Formats: sequence, structure tokens, C-alpha cells
Amino acid sequence: MDSKVVAGVFLGFLFVVAVAGVLIFNPFNSNTSLDNGMVATVNQTGNNTNTTNNTNILPPTNPLITFIPLSSGVNSISSSAVSPSPGPVPSPDPMDRIISLFDAYVNSIFPDSGIPGSAIVIVKGDQVIYMNCLGMKNLASGEPVSPNTLFEIGSCSKAFTATNIAQLVSNGTLSWDDPISKYFPDTSEFQMYDTEVTGKLTIRDCLSHRSGQPGYSQDMEWILFNDSYSRMLYNLRYVKNDTPFNTTYAYNNIIYALPGYCASRATGTTWSELIKEDLLNPLGMTSSTATVNDFFNSPDHATPYLHLSNGTLLPYHTVGIDEVGPAGVLGCSISEMANWLKFQIADTGMYNGVQIVSKKDLDETRTGQIKYTDTTQYAMGWCVNEQLISHAGDTLSSQTSVSVFLKEGIGLVSLTNTGPTGQDFNNALLVKLNLLLKGDEVTDPWLIYKDQHKLVPYPSPTPPLVG
Repeated sequence: MDSKVVAGVFLGFLFVVAVAGVLIFNPFNSNTSLDNGMVATVNQTGNNTNTTNNTNILPPTNPLITFIPLSSGVNSISSSAVSPSPGPVPSPDPMDRIISLFDAYVNSIFPDSGIPGSAIVIVKGDQVIYMNCLGMKNLASGEPVSPNTLFEIGSCSKAFTATNIAQLVSNGTLSWDDPISKYFPDTSEFQMYDTEVTGKLTIRDCLSHRSGQPGYSQDMEWILFNDSYSRMLYNLRYVKNDTPFNTTYAYNNIIYALPGYCASRATGTTWSELIKEDLLNPLGMTSSTATVNDFFNSPDHATPYLHLSNGTLLPYHTVGIDEVGPAGVLGCSISEMANWLKFQIADTGMYNGVQIVSKKDLDETRTGQIKYTDTTQYAMGWCVNEQLISHAGDTLSSQTSVSVFLKEGIGLVSLTNTGPTGQDFNNALLVKLNLLLKGDEVTDPWLIYKDQHKLVPYPSPTPPLVG
């Protein structure tokens, strides 16, 4: 469930990491090159037009910023008349400076981004060390983004779906290598172009985008025409594979959603109910939504906006997301996404002392399943290498990025309520944090990313839905 936006991002000395869109996710842009740990766009054209009223954007003194110095100590006040000898002064934690610089950077580039609203969190270990809410969730009302404002997270939903499948593998309800035909045995309902593949396609294959189907096939059917999932599933029999089955990576939302619907059939409940009851609620993500109606009926949600080439911010809702829900329908707040980061960083399968999924099956979701580049693989809902797991989400008018630096035990989530430029902002923040962690306080990735997407007119297949 994603737009044609998104590119890769990154890091480190010799690694590249993917950031991708939800419905239309492309972890790496072929027009990018790696230079000093950053992805640079080769043929940059156009400028981002700042269309928001910056006088209404929360300033750097934003009261919704939370910054917790890691080296801060609590000095007790003595009731004695004699002052005690001063104790040793705690050494400053290097993360304090990193967070301070990151905060200044966020607030410096946000007014130039043209984004109505954003929410950002950084977690280290099991602690939130930074949270910042900027701008407005709705331009018409002028209401500010709060830590509890829901944003559509698009394809960042994929990792949640894979983790929910992992729960069912842990309890014996499903197996990673169950064939899809076990849950969809009727060929009048489900059949691949190659009938041999029909019996071979597994849950693992679907979650790792290695079916051999063309990338993004049938996405326009649900984005433009709100086609039903049952119809798209039936039409797979007419879609010829681009590559041999189980040999190459190709991002495909229709195929990715299949294991979610297998889980629904295996448990006798809807996918939206299953993901909330089994995973979101135990993670304390009780206000998160798993249907479009629930998202827009929430009293605190961010209206999605398209950023048009004429500078207009158009309230816009991509139709049909429910049909491919397991691939990208979740709505989450930054305060609850912090819980998701804590859970991923811990890498135990536990949250708040409760075993939600076995460590073995959680780790399987973050283990490379298919080669993307020489340094990066796609796992199940994550792009992975030795230093980072990452994914981006894009519903055309909302864009999200989720990343965990594995060695540092640090996670970053950035939520925005606009496209196509929201991911440029997210990518710049991810690269900036990476650079700061490596000691580079000078390089400004926004100089690259702010021009990555020349604003172009978007079609309006349906009347925009104002949230």
C-alpha cells in the first residue's frame, strides 16, 4: 500500500538500507548512489514548495518536545545544616548531545518541508529519550499534532502482520512454510498463473516478496477503483510471473496480504480483530486502528494530505486500503509506536514481562529471506542488514519511517501526514541520526532530500475524504 515514492537510505560504513513505501514500496531507488553513508539522488529536479503557514507551526520551543538527558542525576536536598561534600559529577552521556543536535535539526528543517504535521520518537533500550510533535493534524481546524494523534503508517503495517503471523507460528496455529492453498483450497477462489506455483506458494514466500509476481501488480486496481480483494485474488491466475518462483524480490501488496487472510481463516476471526487482540493490545497500542473507518472515526487522527505541484495541500484518502489491510492499513500514534520500538529493540518477544511471541519466531521476521542487494536482504516486513532493520510506509498522502539501529539499541519513528514529500523529511531525519551517531555533526542531508521529489499533479480518482 504505497505510493511511487520512496528510496533507500543509507548508513554506515559499508551498508545500505531500505526505506520503502507502504502500498508501493521500493526500498532502493535505482537513481541513487552511496556517498559517505548517505544516499544521494542523481538527477535532482524541482524544489519543495513550502505551502504551510509557518506562523502556525510549533516553534523550536515546542512544549510537546520531550528530551530526557541520559546523564542527568537527581540531587537530593539535605536537611542537615552542614552541606555535604559534593559527590562525583556524572560524566555527560554522548547521546545527550546527539539528541540536542537532532532536535535542533528537526526544528530547523520542518518549516521548509511543507508538511502539515509530524510526530517523531527516539527510543534507546526501553526508554523514550526524545519525542517531538510538530505542526497541525488538520489545517482547517488548526489543531496541533499531539503524542496521541493517529497517523496512517502504510507499509510499516507489514512488520506488524509478520509478527502476528509469528505469534500464530509460536502457538502452532500456522507454520511459516504452510502453503497458501491450505487455507484457500478452492481454485475458483485462488489460483496462480502457473498451477505448480499454486501449490508451492507459502506464507514465508508471501511475506518476503519472492512469489515471482511483478512488483506492485494490481495495485492500481484497488488504489484507483477500490477493487475487492477477492477479485484481485481471483485475477492472480491471469498475472504471469516476471521471474521464476522463489528466486527474486519484487514488492507486491496483494501477495503480502494473503498470509493475513490465512491467519483470519485459521482462527475464525477477521484480520483486523486478530491483529488488535493478539498484538496491538498486548503492546499497549490500544488506540491503534486496523480499519479505515476506525482511523477516521478516531477523535484524534491526522488528516492525510497530497502535496500538489501548484503548492496546494489537498485532503485526500487513498481508497481500498482495507482490501489489502495486512499490507498497510494500520493507524498509530507516536506514543504507541514507542512501544513497538521498545519491543523490537528488546528482541526477546516479551513486552512488560509478558511473552507475546517466542524469540525464535520474532527473530525469523527480521532474518533475511531474499536478496535485494549485495548488502541488504528483505526479511518479513523489514529490510535488514548487519546494522539496521528498517521499513517505510506510504498511503500516497501519509508517509512513515521506522528504523532500529541494532548494535546501538536505538529506534526511530517519524510520522507525517502528507505525500510525496513526507518521506523526504523522514529520510533526512534517519540519515541525520545515523551521521550523528557516527560523530558527523556537520553534514546536512536535507540539502539532498528536500529536492528528491519534484511535486507533480496527482490524479483524484475519488472525492477527497477530509478526516
